[in-house]
Amino acid sequence: MSPVALPLEEGGLLGGAQVAWCTYGERSDDNVVVLLHDLTQSHQALAPPSDGLFQPAGWGAELVGEGRPLDPSTLHVVAPNLLGSPFGSTSPVSVDPHSKRPYGAALPTVTVLDMARAVAALLRDMKVTRARALVGVGLGGVVALRLAALFPELTASVVVLGAARTLPESLRERFGLTRHALRMDADSPQRTLRKQYLEYLRLVQGPGVMASEPPDAAGLAQEAEARAFADTFDANAWALLCTAYAGADLSEYLAEVRAPVLLAAAANDALAPPSRVRDTYHQLSAAGIRAHYHELPEPCAHRDLLSEARRLHGPLRDFLRRRG
Repeated sequence: MSPVALPLEEGGLLGGAQVAWCTYGERSDDNVVVLLHDLTQSHQALAPPSDGLFQPAGWGAELVGEGRPLDPSTLHVVAPNLLGSPFGSTSPVSVDPHSKRPYGAALPTVTVLDMARAVAALLRDMKVTRARALVGVGLGGVVALRLAALFPELTASVVVLGAARTLPESLRERFGLTRHALRMDADSPQRTLRKQYLEYLRLVQGPGVMASEPPDAAGLAQEAEARAFADTFDANAWALLCTAYAGADLSEYLAEVRAPVLLAAAANDALAPPSRVRDTYHQLSAAGIRAHYHELPEPCAHRDLLSEARRLHGPLRDFLRRRG
């Protein structure tokens, strides 16, 4: 995307904002689908696995591919990197054009609304006037709903996996304190980052991981992934993304969505509990929006919405076919 001056929700202008992206499949008149990643993932939905234990890429293998709901033989899948994510879009690791140094903690606060505006700017740059669907996972699902409310003419449908109008209150509070906790441990931010990601990992994996493996083995695997994450992911980017996630509340914007919405929940999802996703479904329905709800039975946690995405192939394929 060509650099743009992006007005920010909390004031100011982010000059030279950029969004990294990947595409899969050939483009035609009406076959663009936008795929938005979760909190710690990159835009490289189909990249091969790396050597590390933390894998930000390759998460879309069960969603995108031949015979999958997002089949590149018929669809043009655009996967942007969310604003603030450290994998190519403007983020704390980007170089400030004025100081010639990485922004670090000096990058202005970015919200879900800013992320949605950045995706819209990318689509304008690509000359996409209307997408067949916005598909978002976790944080990406929140951005998809906000984008659909902000620019109703931009999409024919919305698919949200593992997200609701807002995080549960306890998690909003926890995520909202991320930046403060990192500042309090300025001498060793990696230690705090490792601890915070370990807590997040236990949330997204759910109790099923501990039940299916010997407790020591499961715990050691999580510890190893947390160390790899802390060595890879920028602490300031993590704080920025968590703060945006915590601050997002779509309650007053859901009525502005005009496209049909499919909400998919996992029975054991701590970030988007089924009760909260159903509440989002009811709010959309009450506003006259054609909303659909599908729940994967337990054991199924947040991360399983991608690793077990084949269980969603039928509902996703049927929903998208109607929009096509």
